[in-house]
Amino acid sequence: MLRVQRAIRSRDHPVFRRLGIVPVAIAESESIDYVYFQREHVAQVNALLCRTFWPGIDMSEALMYPEFSIVALHRRTVVGCAFLTPDAYLTYIAVSAGWEGVGIAKFMIHHLTQTVPTKDVTLHVSATNLAMLLYQKFGFKPERFAVDFYKSYLPESSRVCPNAFFMRLRRY
Repeated sequence: MLRVQRAIRSRDHPVFRRLGIVPVAIAESESIDYVYFQREHVAQVNALLCRTFWPGIDMSEALMYPEFSIVALHRRTVVGCAFLTPDAYLTYIAVSAGWEGVGIAKFMIHHLTQTVPTKDVTLHVSATNLAMLLYQKFGFKPERFAVDFYKSYLPESSRVCPNAFFMRLRRY
C-alpha cells in the first residue's frame, strides 16, 4: 500500500511516466497520519470536499464534534477526510486525486464505524459512484433508491448523477 503511495508521490507511477513527468526522490519512512478534524484543517477540507462534491461546502460546524471526524494528512496536507453525524449518518468521505487506492478511505470508514459500535450507520451514495462497492465490503446494504437526491446540491450544468442509494450498516 505505501509502495503505491510512494510511487504516486514520487511521480514514478505509470500514469506519470506516460506523461513524461520526471520522478522525484521520496523518503521510505513517509506516512499518512490520521487525526480528528481541527480548526487548522477547515480550509483544506472545505476545498477537498468542494472539488469532490459540489461548491459551497463548509465543515466548520463539524468542529463541535471532532470525535465523529477523521482527517488523513501527508505531512501537513489534507489528502482525505470523512465525517459522521452523532446520529451515525456518514455525511462525507473524500480522498484527494492521486491518493485513491492506497487504503485511506477504507481506514476512515473503519474508524468512523467503530466510533458508534451500537448504532446502525447510514449514508447516501450516488448511483454511479464506485464507492458503493467499498461500502458493501464493510457490510452496508442498499435499502432504497432516491431519485434526484443530489439535484439541489449540484450545479445545473453538472453531469454527475443526481440519484442516490440509501445504504445502512446494521449492527443487530
